Amino acid sequence: MQYKLIRRLLLVLVCQLIIIGVSGCREEKKVSPVSQTEDVLTCSELSLSNEQAIIHKSSVLPLEVPVLYYHSIMFEEGNEVRMPPDQFEAQMAYMKENNYESITLDQLYEAFFKEGLLPAKPFIITFDDGYEDNYTTAFPILERHGFSAVVFMVSSYIDGDGFLSWSQLKELSAHGWEIEGHTVNHPNLSQLDVTSVFNELSQSKELLERGLGIPVNYLAYPYGILSPDIVKAAKDAEYLMAFTTDRGWADLELDEWHLKRVYCFVNMGISEFSRRLNDPDY
Repeated sequence: MQYKLIRRLLLVLVCQLIIIGVSGCREEKKVSPVSQTEDVLTCSELSLSNEQAIIHKSSVLPLEVPVLYYHSIMFEEGNEVRMPPDQFEAQMAYMKENNYESITLDQLYEAFFKEGLLPAKPFIITFDDGYEDNYTTAFPILERHGFSAVVFMVSSYIDGDGFLSWSQLKELSAHGWEIEGHTVNHPNLSQLDVTSVFNELSQSKELLERGLGIPVNYLAYPYGILSPDIVKAAKDAEYLMAFTTDRGWADLELDEWHLKRVYCFVNMGISEFSRRLNDPDY
């Protein structure tokens, strides 16, 4: 028994040395981790352990994921937050043709904090406010391409004219969409006192959780506006991460309360869309 323990300790030391150095037998593809119950590892198995360590070690490979954000998918002359369906379709076709895979906010959180693995080209689609066309127009397009999305829902808008209904939200949730917090009334939180800020965040979360029967763990700040007091209120309301409207890919350069997104607007063109997907600091 003591011999096995010594051998395992030596094996851990060897793996650490491989991580620090350059492994001559390491492959460049993602593979499954080696079972911890094995007593003996071959050279190729040592390589697999090294691969997993590098994927997980944020200091070696910083994690950055493009989080696209939209509002409404419909045509309205002169309104840049309402993207025509044909332009949205073209963008999603581009993602599919270039082998992107949509992931959830839960997966992103797991990757940030629990060493969860992501596909080679992950991205996230988010819709702010909860327009009805997210269900009637965007949902069928995303279904065709095998993508899911996130709705940051203003809770007082539910069942309102032009906005998502409870039944639509439940169907989206059943198809893998995440329904997350965007306050009760979509105010400028910086203009409210700290108690009102907390109420906007916590009451929205509680209403969505009761109505949908699912946890609501993530937040998008209305207008992208935040402050230390707003961040504290988000923590006190028991959110796990929050998104701004700052340009760029989501990373932990600041922390999980200042996550950036990629703004997608009318007539941006595929060239500009592609540029934003290839430059984390566009």
